[in-house]
Amino acid sequence: MNEYHEATHNVSSMRSEEMDYPIHPERRLLHQLEMTDTTDPAHEEVYIPYTFILDRDRTIYKIYNGRCFVGRPTCEKIRMDLRALMSKRPDWIYSDEQKV
Repeated sequence: MNEYHEATHNVSSMRSEEMDYPIHPERRLLHQLEMTDTTDPAHEEVYIPYTFILDRDRTIYKIYNGRCFVGRPTCEKIRMDLRALMSKRPDWIYSDEQKV
């Protein structure tokens, strides 16, 4: 177990969490969520990178998956998603008509 895994394990044990993290050495959660690609017989399994946009209550608003330029969100896409989430809040004071 390297230092990063050990530090994560220590933090999760301090919080007394029983949750599997994707960085768990056995990577059980990645297999359960089918976040691996096994179509290439020349290489072992490859983990597919995912980006989750979460709401305040940690519900998933949007999922991006992919590598390099295909399927990965740009900074602008993430900004637009977060702005859309923020606009649903009751304390949102900006409207589309206002110019900044």
